[in-house]
Amino acid sequence: METEKPNRLASPCLCNALRQASRAVSRLYDAELRNLGLRVTQYSLLSRLGRVGAVRQRDLGAMTSLDETTLTRTLRPLIDSGWVAIDSGDDRREKLIRLTNTGKVKLRDARPAWERAQKRLRSCLPETTWSALFAILPELTRLASEA
Repeated sequence: METEKPNRLASPCLCNALRQASRAVSRLYDAELRNLGLRVTQYSLLSRLGRVGAVRQRDLGAMTSLDETTLTRTLRPLIDSGWVAIDSGDDRREKLIRLTNTGKVKLRDARPAWERAQKRLRSCLPETTWSALFAILPELTRLASEA
């Protein structure tokens, strides 16, 4: 017996349509990163920390559009693995998140898997669509945050 894939109807709800697309894209990236013990959400945080250096936890949340609870939950396995550390800032109440040396190595080792995922997804989309998404999505994020 042959099983058919369910018909994915376009949703009239922008939030639902974006979440559905996000889950599908995340599965593709997660498949590439799985052998490294990472999910794309974790890779994204490692990558962001690699670019910005030590950053206050609340600023990292703002940069990634993650609420404090989700950010803490996503950081926990990275901290437990020794890839990320939390230090006190000038104000003891302030938490500074940084990539450890081990985290820098993990990020470097994971980069080829992330690049494979990028290439797989990019090969599925026309160049105009790929470019349009990179133009539209940051603006949508900004506008939704301000609404």
